[in-house]
Amino acid sequence: MPGPRRTQQERSSTTRALLLEAAFACLLDGGYSATTVGAVQQRAGVARGTLLHHFPTRSSLMAGVVEDVVERRLGLLTASTTDAAVPWDDLVDRIWLELQGPAYAVTLELWVAARTDDDLRQALLPLQDRIFLTVHRGVTALVGEDNPRAPLLVQFTIDLLTGAHLAGLLQRRAGTDLVVDAWKQALRSLAQG
Repeated sequence: MPGPRRTQQERSSTTRALLLEAAFACLLDGGYSATTVGAVQQRAGVARGTLLHHFPTRSSLMAGVVEDVVERRLGLLTASTTDAAVPWDDLVDRIWLELQGPAYAVTLELWVAARTDDDLRQALLPLQDRIFLTVHRGVTALVGEDNPRAPLLVQFTIDLLTGAHLAGLLQRRAGTDLVVDAWKQALRSLAQG
């Protein structure tokens, strides 16, 4: 016997999630230029009108993907199994791992595309500060906000690791692991000092 009938809101939420997942997969597989409304529609297996009902423009769809990606990233970056502060080495490992993952690849794809796509840039600008602030606060909370240096050290860590990742994006660079390990050592000293 079939279960209870889902409400319109539940069906709409399911369809929206399906569209976001399809757009995420398209971005990951083919990049921004290949992620057209038609490609997402086909991958999601929905009618064009259904997609346009949820996301009237390609830019609104991409902004929806960014919001969804933030939730994916925050899950990895802020998940803690205890109430105790996460050691700095573990924080570096978490951020480094997140930068290697598909959520960051999709985010990077959209931010690079927004440089030359004014509609996409306008859709992403309102999200940018909120995303950076949310990620920064979540990561800082992991190491414990009682250290007055924590916010600055978190920002240094995110910026340094992002740069190291981008420098080796096309081809892994020799010595990157040494840079990450050296930063862990420096970070421990800076956090205590």
